[in-house]
Amino acid sequence: MAEQEDKKQYLSFFLGTEIYGLPLEGCKEVDHNKRILKVPHSPEYIEGIVNLRGDLVTILNLRSLFGKDRANGEGKHSLIRLKGKKETFAILSDSVSDIVEVANKDLESCPSHLNEKEARFIRNVTILKDKTMIILNREELLRLEDE
Repeated sequence: MAEQEDKKQYLSFFLGTEIYGLPLEGCKEVDHNKRILKVPHSPEYIEGIVNLRGDLVTILNLRSLFGKDRANGEGKHSLIRLKGKKETFAILSDSVSDIVEVANKDLESCPSHLNEKEARFIRNVTILKDKTMIILNREELLRLEDE
């Protein structure tokens, strides 16, 4: 029983070649290749809105939020809907990878060289085989919903 308590499951996903993770218990659903409607005058990090099972959901573009090049909007994508107060928020990713289990002892703190904006949204990093997974701070991402 103690072994299970010191591990946590994460939904891993890709933005380009970088792998990110979100705590699995904070994710509601994953959907693919939905048509995203652009919203005029919205912040740059808001990709648009989409109808997911009758709910109007705002799509967060992490590439824009982190100051990276935006992907071509014509390609395939996956949406990761987050659990939150309103559950009307999803993250745009290139693809969802897998559910991975990480021991708490394998989590490293956020790198100190990140700027304040980046550090706000990154909780931990961990090594998966030969890749580094960046674990996002879901609570901070959900705060964007109120900004």
